[in-house]
Amino acid sequence: MKMRLESVIAATGGKTVVKGEESYLSREIRRVITDSRLLKSGLGNGPSGAESAGEDFSDAAFLAIKGEKFDGNDFIGEAVSKGVALVVAGPCEEKIRAAAGASARTWIVSCEDTLKAYGNIAKASRAANPELKICGVTGSVGKTTCKEYVLKALSSCVPAQGTKANFNNEVGVPATVLGISDTSRAAVVEMGMRGLGQIAYLADIVRPDVAIITNIGAAHMELLGSMENTRRAKLEIAQGMGPGNTLILNGDDGLLSDTEAVDAILREYGASPSIIRFGMNENDGRRPEVFAGDIEPFVGGVKFKLYIDGAFFADASIGMSGRHNVYAALAAVAAAKTLGFPENDIREKVLPAIASLTPESIGRQRVAEYGGCMIIDDCYNAGPESVKAQLEVLANLPVGEGGRRVAFLGDMLELGPVSELEHIAVGQKCAALGIDTVVCVGDRARDIGFGGARHRSKTEFFFVADSGAAAERAAEFVRRGDAVLVKGSHAMHMEKISDRLKTGACATEQPANFRETGRFGEERIFPGKADISGKSGYFRENGGNFRDKSFLLSEKTAKNR
Repeated sequence: MKMRLESVIAATGGKTVVKGEESYLSREIRRVITDSRLLKSGLGNGPSGAESAGEDFSDAAFLAIKGEKFDGNDFIGEAVSKGVALVVAGPCEEKIRAAAGASARTWIVSCEDTLKAYGNIAKASRAANPELKICGVTGSVGKTTCKEYVLKALSSCVPAQGTKANFNNEVGVPATVLGISDTSRAAVVEMGMRGLGQIAYLADIVRPDVAIITNIGAAHMELLGSMENTRRAKLEIAQGMGPGNTLILNGDDGLLSDTEAVDAILREYGASPSIIRFGMNENDGRRPEVFAGDIEPFVGGVKFKLYIDGAFFADASIGMSGRHNVYAALAAVAAAKTLGFPENDIREKVLPAIASLTPESIGRQRVAEYGGCMIIDDCYNAGPESVKAQLEVLANLPVGEGGRRVAFLGDMLELGPVSELEHIAVGQKCAALGIDTVVCVGDRARDIGFGGARHRSKTEFFFVADSGAAAERAAEFVRRGDAVLVKGSHAMHMEKISDRLKTGACATEQPANFRETGRFGEERIFPGKADISGKSGYFRENGGNFRDKSFLLSEKTAKNR
């Protein structure tokens, strides 16, 4: 960022309660500090104004945010003593009065809502830099991976920056926007949400030139109550876009490919962006503008043929397993195309760049061999769509002689009223793919076993109460030659299992009769052992549409309900 202090003060919408040095009003503010620990990196400028041996904070504003554990207002005195040009404080008169005497230079502004002030500063900074091209990314699943693909694509052609990690909320998005350097020509900003109206708020800050919606999934059902509300929430990103901007949608998602419904929501929002789609399937005989055909998975990646606007464009590949990651690559190509990158640059720079992206480089879905077994370590989080996608990756991994495909699947949280049925659907996916063994970790994950058992497939389902108990048994259960997936919601701490496997698994050969003798634990979910009928509800299919369907589960017993 680079804004004059007087512009920052105006953007906050707050009241100036302590006037500092007049000459500071024309000083350029280069950073906004919200973490008080960053003030400790140097001694700063003392009350006398004499330069100390520490860091110079005179180009900084300190913004006090009140969180669950810390109140930034407790540190405004320290910020003033370090010589920051501006303090944006909450309503705390005594603390402001105590801090005011520490420096005659620092300006102090009081705001009712400092978090809103943070967003206002970021919005003003963005408005002052209209030449910067920003791509916004949202969606139920795959936002961070998509963001990394788009950033890799844009960075191959122009200086670009993006959201760090998954800092995609009302604190992370302003931090991202304000952290964009003067030399960057493009940026990628990820936007998450906890309810209706939040993406609209973030999009108003970001003002994206291009926006991508990866998909509409069940991940937000507990918060929003329906898939329709999720679609509406994600489409709010268009409220921050102008008429000449472009919205990029997943054409294979049932709720995003519904042109009539999407257009109606956009009209309601007063948004009129151009729309292009990406995907791997034809819809009513028409291909999306950016299309992948002849999908060919291989160990550690996927090859495909790339088509743009109906014509073959190039042979392409990605260095990450799973068709779901092809969607992220297609979105990145669509963003590069929309931002006007020349075709030669897309062929010679963008495609090699996205092919070089690996799970290790973005800290997701790590696939590696440990002690003779392949482990897919994807413990960061889990929703129905991402779990099913990783099961497909597992199903395509090669195994050694006598080896099995084993999935440790934890609870998928925050699914609200569809939690049980979504877990059942994952179990059905396991059975349909022929996964050899599924270990269900957690009370909700038990429904995965019930859903799969009704298929009477070769898949065996076991139940264990938590990841700690699963980790204790995992090293004895998994053997050399197996391929293993470990995935569950972050709160399930499934990393306990993957860490245990990496340090102590696969040390012995598969016994010849292991398929008959290998058992994970005492509680096995046997197909045909019990019966429950008449279970009805909504079942996810066709890219996110819900339809009534009866479940005749062969598996649930009264004691397990």
